[in-house]
Amino acid sequence: MTITPLRLQFKKTCELLDISREKLRHLQRTDESFPKAIKAGTSKQSAVFFDYAELMAWHEKQKLSLTTEEV
Repeated sequence: MTITPLRLQFKKTCELLDISREKLRHLQRTDESFPKAIKAGTSKQSAVFFDYAELMAWHEKQKLSLTTEEV
């Protein structure tokens, strides 16, 4: 039985999407449809997470837009 995570840390999000930290930061700044980060606390050093379901939905939209552009 596999447990689906609810949220992913910044590093795990990079690994899941197979992108660098800088590319993830770029997506956050430039892609309005990219899921917003969730900060776990109020200090500057608080961990940042992304909602797993939102990341998967965003990824599916990206795949669909790529396949419709190719047609």
